[in-house]
Amino acid sequence: MKTLDPKTGISIENVLFATDFSPAAEAALSYASAVADRYQSRLYVAHVINLESFDLLESESARITLQKAHDEAQRKITQLLDPLHLPRYRYRIVVADGAISEVLVEIIQRNHIDLAVLGTHGRRAFKKLLMGSIAEEVFRMAPCPVLTVGPKTASTPSVGGLQHILCAVEFVPDKSKAAQYAVSLAERYSATLTVINVREDMPASPNTAEKFSEPFEHWIRDNVASGSDLRNRIRFERGFGPAPDSILDFVAKSAVDMIVMSVRQLDPVMAAHLPKSDTAYELVTRALCPVLTIR
Repeated sequence: MKTLDPKTGISIENVLFATDFSPAAEAALSYASAVADRYQSRLYVAHVINLESFDLLESESARITLQKAHDEAQRKITQLLDPLHLPRYRYRIVVADGAISEVLVEIIQRNHIDLAVLGTHGRRAFKKLLMGSIAEEVFRMAPCPVLTVGPKTASTPSVGGLQHILCAVEFVPDKSKAAQYAVSLAERYSATLTVINVREDMPASPNTAEKFSEPFEHWIRDNVASGSDLRNRIRFERGFGPAPDSILDFVAKSAVDMIVMSVRQLDPVMAAHLPKSDTAYELVTRALCPVLTIR
């Protein structure tokens, strides 16, 4: 039975870290283990073997080679976990094979994962070989929130954990689940929480802040418990112009440790063939901090 955070209703009992053993993926392990430690979660470490590389082998050769790949993946994951010194009940190793994004979503569903953590170098051209846009497919398809550690993110979390969280909202009042996770993390880490709303169709003006103060006050009432000391650490920002640029500018200037935002749900075909970059993809590939996306 899940133990819910009494203030936000958020439970993170099972954390999945997915790796293809690339440096980009391994950089995300420290973030996955840090969150798992903070929430006392079980850490699942998964690797999916892409079967396309076995297409040209005869059936018996393919079976033997695939078994060797499974064994090698188990060995590499054990090496990754050794420095963490986790007790055996706190982690589980999962090695599977198939279409990477689809299998990862199946692992998430089968193991009741509450948070998935991925690393990406953000290079679409090598999607079938490396965890590039595969990460985007997963955060569009996964039934749980996904924390993506992009190519410009520090390889380890800041000392002391999350100190400043940025929650990007499209509309005020905010009807998304992203607020619940942003509030839960900010309370767990005693972090500052900034809520930012970007208006791409509105120029900045001196009276803009006054115009939007009331909706943001509603946001606090809707999402933060009346007795929470987070109310003393929360602030609001308005952004103008292209959303990715506005958000990234604030991240760079304000030492943000994590971005939390909602993303659209897409079916597997659409997720694998997105026609153009959107705000979520731009943030993941360009941000100096990891991005937590919630469908």
